[in-house]
Amino acid sequence: MILSRKKISFTGLLVSLLLLSCNLFAQPQRAYERGLEAIYTGNITQGLDIWYSAYNQPGSIDSRIGFEFIRVVTEENRRSYYEEATQLYKRALIDGSGPESRAAIRQEIERMRPIIGEGIYRQWIEWWEQRNNALAPDMRGYWIQLDPTPAKPSNERLIEHWQRIAEARQQFTRNNNTAYGTDDRGLIFVRYGEPDRTRRGILTLQSLNVRNWLERQINEPVDTDMEERTLSDPDLRNREFANRILDAMYSYHQYPEYEVWFYESIADNQQEPVIFMFGTDVRNDQFRLQTTLEDFIPERAFNPERTRSEDDVGFTRAGITPALMLQLLYYEQLSQTDPFFERRLNELRTRILDQGQEVFSGLDLSFRSESQQIVNLRAGQVPREMSTYESVIPRIPFSVYQYRFLDDNLDPILLTYIESSAQEAFLIDFHRNRGRVMNGTEFNDGIDEPENNGFYELIHSLLTYDENWNVIENFEDTPRLTTGRNPESRASESFFILPHKKRAHQSASVELMNYDPDSRPLVDTPFSPALRGWNKLQFRQPHPLRNHVDSLEVADLVLGYLKEGHSTEPFAFKVANNQIVPFGETLMLHFEVYNLRRMYNGFTQFELTYRIFPVDDDGNVLTDQTEFILTLNFTNEETVVIEDLEIETADLGPGLYQLVVYINDIESELSRERSVRFEVVE
Repeated sequence: MILSRKKISFTGLLVSLLLLSCNLFAQPQRAYERGLEAIYTGNITQGLDIWYSAYNQPGSIDSRIGFEFIRVVTEENRRSYYEEATQLYKRALIDGSGPESRAAIRQEIERMRPIIGEGIYRQWIEWWEQRNNALAPDMRGYWIQLDPTPAKPSNERLIEHWQRIAEARQQFTRNNNTAYGTDDRGLIFVRYGEPDRTRRGILTLQSLNVRNWLERQINEPVDTDMEERTLSDPDLRNREFANRILDAMYSYHQYPEYEVWFYESIADNQQEPVIFMFGTDVRNDQFRLQTTLEDFIPERAFNPERTRSEDDVGFTRAGITPALMLQLLYYEQLSQTDPFFERRLNELRTRILDQGQEVFSGLDLSFRSESQQIVNLRAGQVPREMSTYESVIPRIPFSVYQYRFLDDNLDPILLTYIESSAQEAFLIDFHRNRGRVMNGTEFNDGIDEPENNGFYELIHSLLTYDENWNVIENFEDTPRLTTGRNPESRASESFFILPHKKRAHQSASVELMNYDPDSRPLVDTPFSPALRGWNKLQFRQPHPLRNHVDSLEVADLVLGYLKEGHSTEPFAFKVANNQIVPFGETLMLHFEVYNLRRMYNGFTQFELTYRIFPVDDDGNVLTDQTEFILTLNFTNEETVVIEDLEIETADLGPGLYQLVVYINDIESELSRERSVRFEVVE
């Protein structure tokens, strides 16, 4: 049976009208709400999949999804979603649209405030209010720079940050006054994680101690009215004064709860623990972050004269205020907790005993101010945030060296070396997991590497970013893993040659992996279970060389030495990237000169003069004590000259030197200078 065109058209119209009618009465939920509904009903995987699918669709995105995704993943400890959580979070910062996304970004700024500091916070708020496009890349760049493994999709520091938020929300619920819905302990926990030790309790009054101390110290009447009431008995007068000040102390003392956190090693060369003190705020009874023990003393206890009646004793004139007594008692109660409190207690006692009764006035306030300065100074010397996990996995010593050149087309390029020493990280993991045997092969610490290092792999990575922190170049190499104790064979080396157009941001990283399924990681961390050692550097490239036909240009100097059987690609000698040259070795210098001007005969000619100056212990170049000086003339057919120059330095004793190379183009009379510092060692 054949239907007419008119019949088909009418049927299609009817179906369309029915679908439209259904949509008018039952609009589908948006992905954000549908994902939340699934999460709240216990369907975690379904909710995460809904959100992930929404971010894979073309068009604008809802930033709330990215932030909620990483929140749920970290709260539920869904390790398999860490990469997706990182991906969605970064995209939430960059690609969100609409008022909901804008509000979500504002909330995220507040959540990051404790770790970024007030300077960056104010700048981000200003950009947010101005709708400045610099905000999103800057927020994204912040996390990229903290990423311990920038070459991997997952940002472990970002995951750890949200894990801390999740834990803080569960633990610190005395009140809700932070962006995390926690009390102030959540702010410090998100910054530094679990403290090394804590002390908590309630500050109390020990009236017997106070009374005995007062009666020993007070030898003279200090108030005329009191003297008339107590006649001439000094002991009676002392007891009367002690009773009055004790009554005042009880009126100001509020039995505050306290909790003190100590961080022993959150800064390099840290000598004293960083102290964070929390407790009952005497102004509003909230459990808040305090600066010192004096914060638990009401302000009016330092200035009792303001509310003193005519019959009250004159504490300020005597210098013994209720605040001073409370300071003594509070510091005494915590004196066994940490040397900081013990030293402060002894200092306060000494000042009281040394000064005498006549000059007590203002001691309580000055001592409070000094304590605040000490605590703030310690806190100001530590980083704004610190990872807990990064210090657990061994750091691999590594260095990055860069040299600027022009390629065959005279375009700027950058030669980058990465050198790492993963022996210690390898040995820690090897002996912990496999004892002295690996894959049935006895391992000898004295050789350069085991005969078969099994599942171990060393990875060197180099990433380049654009102005929005998008990765534009990603290089990776797996150099030979050296594990012996011979210093000359300890470094694993990689080199990368890449275009060099401007001063872009870069990151270099090294990772030691163990893919043996029977091995175990050091601890449970957001890192890959196979990671056994790591390190990374974040830096900016140097300015590229200039390429102009009328401008003489000289590449960076590459210094090294001749050693049989040892060379560093792409050179024919051993490159001394660390500028250390063994005593007695022949010094090698690689130099490149570009855009030499041709003479009338078609040749180019330039003059090279090098000088070697000693450097003193303070780093000063002794230009009046030249060790070596030599001038060489070069005549060539090309406008570009690439040479390796041997410099005889057999008589150059151990020490620090500065090599200065001066190049003069004879025809154009243009000149350039390059220098490099090196050390000769025995």
